[in-house]
Amino acid sequence: MNSFNDSAFAAFGIFIFIFAVIVIVIAVFYLLNLQNLLKEINPKNRLVEPSNVWLMFIPLFNIIYPFILYPKISDSVKKEYQERGIEKSGDFSRGIGLAMPILGLCGWIPIIGSLAGLANLVLFIIFWVKTAEYKNELLKTKRSSDGLSSNSELLD
Repeated sequence: MNSFNDSAFAAFGIFIFIFAVIVIVIAVFYLLNLQNLLKEINPKNRLVEPSNVWLMFIPLFNIIYPFILYPKISDSVKKEYQERGIEKSGDFSRGIGLAMPILGLCGWIPIIGSLAGLANLVLFIIFWVKTAEYKNELLKTKRSSDGLSSNSELLD
């Protein structure tokens, strides 16, 4: 009977390890997306440096830092879009970026925690997709060496 408990414990440990590796890999790709988005933004329009996204890996600090990071990313994207003359309305996912850490904190509240966690996962995916879209649009409208957009479609 004891060997069954040992093997069940080992299997559970392996499952937890594999799950942790998957979560870390997803986080790395997510943060790479945010970093690459910020790299596409002119340094004068950036409110946060691209390398600062990796601070999200610091335990406990990553509970508060999204409240600072996500609005700065959204505001940086907005400034860059305005400078390049790209017409886009909205808050550039600022609201989603603020809702995610709020839901993350609500995840610790009993009873509503699982619903908040599920909502956080959905918003995480939406935010990732939206930031990837912003990055791709900025790549399509590459700025010239003087910081102005070189997108020929803007001249039509």
